[in-house]
Amino acid sequence: MPLLDRSSLKGVAVLKKLTPLAVAAGLLGSVLTATEAAAADPAPSAVMVAWKDSTHEVVRVTWTDAGDLPNKVVVRPVGGTKTALPVFVPAGAANVVDYPATRLQAVAETLQIEVAAGETGPAGVSPRFDTTPAVPVSKVSATMSGSSALRVEWKPLPVSGTDSTPNDPLDLTATTLYTPRIVAGGKITDLAAASAATAISFTGPPPPYRFEVVATNEWGSFSSDLVRAEPSRLTAVIPAWAKAASPLSGPAITGTFGGDRAQVILQARTTASSPWSVVASQPNYDGTYRFDLGASGSRQYRVQVPNRADDRSNVVYFGGFSQAQTTTIQVNPYDVRWMPTTVKRGQTATALLSSSPAANYTAILQRWTGKTWSTVGPVTTATGLARGYVKGGALGRVAYRYYVPAMTVKGLPYAAAYSANFVLTTVA
Repeated sequence: MPLLDRSSLKGVAVLKKLTPLAVAAGLLGSVLTATEAAAADPAPSAVMVAWKDSTHEVVRVTWTDAGDLPNKVVVRPVGGTKTALPVFVPAGAANVVDYPATRLQAVAETLQIEVAAGETGPAGVSPRFDTTPAVPVSKVSATMSGSSALRVEWKPLPVSGTDSTPNDPLDLTATTLYTPRIVAGGKITDLAAASAATAISFTGPPPPYRFEVVATNEWGSFSSDLVRAEPSRLTAVIPAWAKAASPLSGPAITGTFGGDRAQVILQARTTASSPWSVVASQPNYDGTYRFDLGASGSRQYRVQVPNRADDRSNVVYFGGFSQAQTTTIQVNPYDVRWMPTTVKRGQTATALLSSSPAANYTAILQRWTGKTWSTVGPVTTATGLARGYVKGGALGRVAYRYYVPAMTVKGLPYAAAYSANFVLTTVA
């Protein structure tokens, strides 16, 4: 029910007292033609704002009335025309209204409280005050260690401008607290209680997860995403069997990793019980990598991507290793031919062999008899090159091949191999 303006009540009371006098005056031949308007209720005074208690969660508004009047309390943005959060205080009630700080902050950043006499009477005004919430933070550094440990440091973002209500009644100092937390799998986990600390070291869950800091003061909170943790997402294709490299082709280890840039490391060992050693390392910038094995011999391989941080996107990638794979490298007799390919009976032809690795060994030249392969004889190679000599015999075409035995070069083994067949033609 709307409240009555007490000034109208006074006017009524005054008229009620003057009516008998007017009658008496009429009897006396004198008429009262007008009454003086009743004076308006005075505006409430000493409108004050203060924190209700040490929790700084509620703002208490108090004021002083000249009489026992009803009041209307409203919140007005400084410089604004519209009011908000009206509260009606009946006559006889205490001159106190409590506002949750978060409700005030939602109205505007600079406010004042108005307390009116009645519902439409003149208003007293509180001092201006600001409701500036905590300043968001930005990442200073993110340092990784081990497979899941992370240390993050942060700082408040710089604030532009000046305080428009310096030293207002609600100003507090050093009230901003920080709550570091992680978000993983849709679940939020606080890493520590709210405090003034601006750094934390912690062991996180298996990535992916997000690290954020909630900055909170008496007026509200801001949550800032600072770091996103991702796994290495390393893939590796390591061949189990491959031929040693030739000028035209060669075995390789290839794969991908999370992000677009990383230092990728290839490790190897000669046996499953030997220690790992780094055999190659390369920077990569497109999320892929390739290690050419060349003529590296048979051994076990694995790929490593170390921990790394991408400051451009505030992502940290925890490193990892691929599965180990034993790779057998086979000797590669990549080129065999006759020079010339056609000879007359009794003429000598040269059986050329080029092979990888470029080592010194003895190869075996073989000939197809029509039923089986027979040995023509050993041929000595020098740095992978061999020359065998054969005289043309029976007329016709005869297939030959080289057998290259297993060998060890620089302590690394190579599996044996046969060359492709190559044909010598003998004419009359």
